[in-house]
Order: sequence, then C-alpha cells, then structure tokens
Amino acid sequence: MTATAGLRSVPSDALGGARLMATISRMRRAELSRRAQEIRRQGQRQQWPLQQIASAIVRELPQVLPLEAWRWALGWSRAQTISEIAEFYERTRIGESLLNASMLCKYEHGEITPGHDYTAALCAVYQADPAQLGLHHSTTLVPHMGGGSRAYRDGRALPRPRYTDGDSMTADHDNAILAALRDSVTLALEVEGPAGGPLALENLAAALAYYDVNYSAFPPGLLAIEVHRTRALVSGMLKLPQLDGARVELRRLAGWLSALVGNLAFHLSDYPAAAIHFATAARLGTAVGDNDLICWSLGAQAMTAYTGNRPVEALELAQQAYEYAETPLRRAQILAWGQLRSLAYLGESSRSDAALVMANAQRKLAADPDGERPGRFGFDRAELQLHLAETNLQLGDHAAARGHAETSRRSLPVGRPGWAAATLVLARAEAARGQLSDAAALGIEVLDVIPAPALRETSRVRLRDLNHDLFTVASPGVEAEDLQDRIRALPALMLVGRISDEPNGQRS
Repeated sequence: MTATAGLRSVPSDALGGARLMATISRMRRAELSRRAQEIRRQGQRQQWPLQQIASAIVRELPQVLPLEAWRWALGWSRAQTISEIAEFYERTRIGESLLNASMLCKYEHGEITPGHDYTAALCAVYQADPAQLGLHHSTTLVPHMGGGSRAYRDGRALPRPRYTDGDSMTADHDNAILAALRDSVTLALEVEGPAGGPLALENLAAALAYYDVNYSAFPPGLLAIEVHRTRALVSGMLKLPQLDGARVELRRLAGWLSALVGNLAFHLSDYPAAAIHFATAARLGTAVGDNDLICWSLGAQAMTAYTGNRPVEALELAQQAYEYAETPLRRAQILAWGQLRSLAYLGESSRSDAALVMANAQRKLAADPDGERPGRFGFDRAELQLHLAETNLQLGDHAAARGHAETSRRSLPVGRPGWAAATLVLARAEAARGQLSDAAALGIEVLDVIPAPALRETSRVRLRDLNHDLFTVASPGVEAEDLQDRIRALPALMLVGRISDEPNGQRS
C-alpha cells in the first residue's frame, strides 16, 4: 500500500483545509480569487503568456504571492495542482507525493517553504522557474530518476534538505508532512469509528511505508514523536474489538511501528527503551506469523546487545534472527548487522570466523534477485560496505577499512546519516595510519554538514571514538583540538519518553 494511496483515501481538503493568512478574511480571500480570474480572462483575450498573467495578478493584487498567482493564472484548483504533482512524482519515479491542500495553502501563503523535491515538482507542473514562483533557492533543481529528486550545484549533488537556518526544508515543513500522515489515520477513525476499518488500516500502512522509506530524512527526535503518536492511535484501536483478519493486520502494523520506535530510541541513545520496543516487535511478529518482522527485530536486538558490550548475547540473537531470514538480502543484513562486529569484538580468536561472515554477507547480497531495498527496514551495498569497514577497523586492517569506508561514502548523498557514518569510519582509518589532520578534517566536515538535532547517537559515538584515536599522541594538531571543542559543545539528544503505550500492554 503506498503512502500516496493512503492519503488520497480521504479528501485532501479534510486534511486541514485551506488556512487563510491571519491578516486576510475569508471574504477578502474570495474577492482576491474572483479578481484574479478576471485578470486571467483579460489576459487570455489579449493572448498574454502565462507568466504575464501571473505577473499581472501579483502586481494588481499585492496581497497575493507568486506561487498562488501562478495557480490562478492557470485556472487550477488546489486539488488539480495536487493531482498534477502526484502524477509528476509517479511519472518521474521520484517517489510518492504526500502534498495535501493544507500544505499547498501554507506554501502559497508563505507560512512554510517547500523543500527541494516539491519545488522541483511545482516548477515542472507550472512550467516556471523557482524565482518566478517566489521560491528563491540557490540551487538548480533536477529530478533524479529512480530515487528521489536531488539538488545540484555546479554538477555536484547537494545534501537533502535538513535543519539549518538557511535551508528551505523547515521544521514547519517536516511537521506538516508527518502530521498529514497521522491526520489521515485520525480522519479515517472519525469516519469508521474508534476501532477503525479498512480505510484506517490502509492509511496506517501508508504512514508506516513513508516512515520506513524516509527514515533518514528527519531528525530522529522529531520522527520519534510522530511515530509514537501514530502508534498511540493503534494502541487505542487494539483496545476495541475488530474482525479477526483486521485485528491480525493491525497487530502486524503495531509490530512494525514498535520496531521503528525502538530504532529511533536506539538512535537517541535510549537503549533500555529500544530493547523493550524491539522485544515487543518480535512478540507481535510471532503472534501474527510475520517472519520478516521477527527476523528484523531480533537483528535489532543483536545490535543493541553489541552496543551494550554483550557480544556473545548479540551473536546468539543474530543466529536466531538468521533462522527467520527468508531472502538473501535479509540474510546478508543479519550477517553484517548482527554478527560481524561482535565477532571482531571477540578479537583475534574470531578473525577467521569474521572473514568467512564478511565473504558470505557479500555473496548473499549479490544473490538477491531484487537487489537492494531502500528504507530503515531495507539493506543495501552502502550499508554492507560500512559494516565491512568497521569490522576491518576493529580487526586492525586499516587499509581494508579505509577502502570499504570510501566505497560506502561515495555511494551515499552528502548529508545522509549513512554518509556521516562512513565518513567517520574513514576518519578513524586515517587516524590509524597517522594522518591526524586529515582524520580531524573529516570529523569537522560531518559536523559542518549534519545539524546537531539530526546527528544520531551512533554518529556521536563514532565522533567520540575518533576524538580518542586522535589524542593518543601528545600533540594531534590544531584540527584535532577544534574537533574536540565542537564535540564537547554538541547539545544532548532529547529523549522522547513515554508517549504511547506498548500494544502488548507494556509501557515504553
């Protein structure tokens, strides 16, 4: 079930409606719309080009911003623009559009600014450039076929939108996207009743799919709050009776949401909460017979055990997870995710076992008929290369670690969490061979690119490890000292706490 389908199941005006600017009454807004249509008809009679019509609307109606003026110049409703954007996303294989009337209204009234993806889509469907639409990005936007649109400057791909003072993807924009997903479920419950029905299940599946695929696009604290809120809706539904088939599906969705909440807790350094959520996900997977959920959750538990310096327990959990792995890709993930670093942690006695697992993981991934799978619940070559790099780093093979880290880093867009992880492992490999200034510069690059709220605990641990590596010598250099100061100045991650009940009765 796609995220777009889930949102389209409810009329888009229901997801908040058009919010009017505080200084313009509803009556005045209607007058502006009527006057804009008169200008449009006048321009059509005189055969003005579209840009001239839009400019005339802005000039004669100064309360109207260019983005809304272009829609009026075309004679389109918001619903038509939303439909055109969705078709553009589908046609160019960017992904799935979640634009709704509330978001478009906020764009048009200047309350929030579209991110790069929606700017590219709006420019394409209106046949205008960002400046004409009043969207003054400093980049040229080019749709990237098959994997989301990317912004390019001088031929180089830029980071995806993130939290910075000058970035077009604002916190309000992120909140609007995530709130739209939750609103689609809430509205379905209003239609079908508090126990839900087919529409609520469809929209929950859509929300889950979006959280999965776009996991890395949001700061973990922000996403954690929203996933908790969505799961709280599921908890409320599970307290009420449903038909057997619907209840099984609802419990399955609850399991995957628990897995996401656990992963977010892990990335926020709340390891006790992560362990509870992963265990809940595994139990729900067992209850509904979802082997993939069981496999992933056990693998995540192995990751948590390793982080807690319990490598033997991690290996046991990884072995259990492997027994539930039903595809070569999932087997490759469990080998790399659950076993490799634990084997390396055990030291020289496990070196040969680690080498066998590394080779096996690469073979499994190459054998998967579907190739890679995106998202938090997926796995790809870049992530495998990262695990190989960290394993070799632990085993003391710094040249191999450097090679795998560089491969992973080159495979990922600048600014993604995976890019940060690969960059920091590369930095540690450089430090291991005495290139201390280069290593520190790579660490500083990560801090320059990734805003503090989006910097996961896993990257913070790698930064602290890098800092330790650099200061094994008396004078590591000015760059290392600068990096140390910036690591010390990082604000603590904000834990989410108890927002939603566990679907199986336990609390987070």
